[in-house]
Amino acid sequence: MKYKIIADSGSNVTTLADTDFASVPITIMAGGKEYIDDAALDILAMTDELRKLSTKSSTACPNIDQWLTAFGKADIIVAITITGTLSGSYSAAMQARKQYLEKHPNAQILVLDSQSAGPRMQLLLEYAAKLFIANASFNEIESKLTTYQQHTGLLFSLESLTNLVNNGRISATAAKISNMLKLRIVGTDTNGKLTPVGKARGQAKAISLLLKEMQAQGFNGKKACIAHCFNETGAKLLSQKIKEAYPACEITLTTTRGVCSYYAEVGGLMVGFEKQ
Repeated sequence: MKYKIIADSGSNVTTLADTDFASVPITIMAGGKEYIDDAALDILAMTDELRKLSTKSSTACPNIDQWLTAFGKADIIVAITITGTLSGSYSAAMQARKQYLEKHPNAQILVLDSQSAGPRMQLLLEYAAKLFIANASFNEIESKLTTYQQHTGLLFSLESLTNLVNNGRISATAAKISNMLKLRIVGTDTNGKLTPVGKARGQAKAISLLLKEMQAQGFNGKKACIAHCFNETGAKLLSQKIKEAYPACEITLTTTRGVCSYYAEVGGLMVGFEKQ
């Protein structure tokens, strides 16, 4: 049996240890230009260019053919997508699943809407990889992974809201007030939607609020994944605060790829974590 795990680029993941893995790119469209979120994307250049724009921007999901190509010739496939409220990636993957099964009726495919992004997706992918390495059956993978999803969460801290304004997800007035007051927005994913949970003046207070919200959501202190958009200092400070409260916690630090950099913007932090 050939196993394969696939995710769109909203996961930030490019490789999974000891696992056949593929990433399919989401595309960011702004200022008459397309930024394909693959290994060749210059994320620093993209973020610099986007910061100068005040025109509408959007994203485009991977198409059906891209998902089909990523499926390859695997027998058991797990595909995990960014939340359906931000992208049509889940829908495209489901259509690809249907077409693949018409030609490969004995294949087994789980397409999972992560209802999230970035580091929470990474947690799901790493858990799926563990199940693959353990040679779990498809039914076991489906059951355990969907259960594990309910015991994960995501929080984020945003320094800039420019792209969310240009994407039509928040009002320009709200963003202007936040910028004037130098407030960082702290939020979470609620039923797949990015929802603000608080504001903090400055990074240190935002990080304290992140940890407080992690605890309020039932953080179990075992595993967390922190992704940052050109904010290594903030990522390390959050990691330090988590370690002070939970010394045994396994923490991974990573950087955001294109689509998460688009939403989080420079200075942004995202943290995925296990919860009770």
